[in-house]
Amino acid sequence: MVYTIKIRDKSEKARSIINMLKALRDENDFIEIYEETDSPDDLSVMNELESRYNSFLKDPNGKDWIEIMNSHASISNER
Repeated sequence: MVYTIKIRDKSEKARSIINMLKALRDENDFIEIYEETDSPDDLSVMNELESRYNSFLKDPNGKDWIEIMNSHASISNER
C-alpha cells in the first residue's frame, strides 16, 4: 500500500508533524518524504484551466468535443 499525505500549512503544528514524520523516516526505510514546490509548469496549467473555465462561463453550452476534434484534425491535415 502507498499513502500520500500533503501538508500545505507552515504553522508550528504543521512543522511539528513534518519533523515527527522525518524522525520516523530515519528509523523506518519504508517511509519516504518528498517536498513539492510550485513549478512554472503548475502555474501555466492553472492559468490554462482558469482560462478554459472562464470561457465555459461565457458560453456554458460550448461546442461538442467531437466537433472540436474534427475541426482540429482538418486544420492539421491542411498543413
